[in-house]
Amino acid sequence: MRKLLLGSTAVAAAALFAPVGASAQTLSGDAFSSRLGAPLTSMRGALEVRLGGFYKAMYNRTDQDGDNSADVRLGKSDFSNEIEIHVLASGKAANGLRYGVALEIENDNVRVPGTIGKNGLQYDEAWAYLQGTFGQIRFGDEDGAIAQLQSGHITGFGLGGLDSGDLNQQVIGSNQRAQFNHVNDLGDNTKLIYLSPQFFGLDAGISFAFNNQEGALSGCDTLAAGAGSTCDRLSAIVGGSNRRRNEVQAALRWRGSFGPVGLAATVGYIGADAVKNIGGGAERLDMVWAGTAITGFGFTVGGWYTGGNGNAGFSTLQRRSATVVDDRRVDSFLVGATYTIDAFTVGGHFARTFSAGSQTVAAGRRDTGWTVGGNYRIAPGLDLFAEYNQVERRERGFNFAFGGNPVLNSTDTTVVLAGFRVAF
Repeated sequence: MRKLLLGSTAVAAAALFAPVGASAQTLSGDAFSSRLGAPLTSMRGALEVRLGGFYKAMYNRTDQDGDNSADVRLGKSDFSNEIEIHVLASGKAANGLRYGVALEIENDNVRVPGTIGKNGLQYDEAWAYLQGTFGQIRFGDEDGAIAQLQSGHITGFGLGGLDSGDLNQQVIGSNQRAQFNHVNDLGDNTKLIYLSPQFFGLDAGISFAFNNQEGALSGCDTLAAGAGSTCDRLSAIVGGSNRRRNEVQAALRWRGSFGPVGLAATVGYIGADAVKNIGGGAERLDMVWAGTAITGFGFTVGGWYTGGNGNAGFSTLQRRSATVVDDRRVDSFLVGATYTIDAFTVGGHFARTFSAGSQTVAAGRRDTGWTVGGNYRIAPGLDLFAEYNQVERRERGFNFAFGGNPVLNSTDTTVVLAGFRVAF
């Protein structure tokens, strides 16, 4: 599940659960969450429990191509709100071993309300950890090694720009929501993670997941065709699937400072098998990830690149038959900057993805987006924010329109977001 870096358990827990000898990433982190406080309580005399979260309310104006049809007309403006509740518990054994859990509960069931309604609560991340001189081991629904050690993912302004869940929540239709291969797009699939201590500015991490599903149990109770989107253990299906299996992430990061200037750099690898196409075949996902950030004098400047054998959204490519192989690769990058002075933070970024896109047409897809925004801290825990997002998608021969009519071989979306956020 995609998450906004603002207020996510991953960011809040980074400082609390950082591996021995390591410190939380701050060069490209969230300007809101890095200052998020939470009260401490004691549970059964063994665990310290931090309870926190936020309430966010905003106005949004969305202008996208193809949002009207012969049967439906949509307005452009709306109000919305979101809540998250974070529970972070930590303890220490007599032998010095540290342990704990992190839970995130939220109301972002935005596009498939189901029977619980759009405001129904669900959990996003849920994981446990053990920490010692050896580093830290995590297990559960949590971001993988690359997201834990990333550098250069500039999102600490406004609501996080193109990597904001708020942006995608406003855009209607999967064809209209761009895919930029952000580090968070790899998701919270249930996984095992190891994060090393830091030595001479270096730390490393590795993670493994059997599939890209999350949550309890097997996810299905049938072997019907629909199992392709629900069964955790799915390994092959007629027509294939872009889901990943046996996913491995590995990352190495260096952090240091030169006087008042800080520098961070990360390199990583993402590899995964594909759910096989019965009667066709599948292509492995093999991609590299690299990012860097420089911070000093109130500025943070950085960017990242990821590319290799795969498709947008870190999905796999499928063979259309036993002999026809789609050998197009994916290449994505983001560059950005923020500036903080007193209670103000402003910034922006630009991202682009070149990918195969639809595998039923010969032309490749290009996704382009840019964002500018800022936030102002009125008081501890209370912020105003605003941002402007522009997204374009282009692919000759592919129809981005709803229901296939009228024909749109490109689509443009503009989203303006403004509001306030109370963190506790």
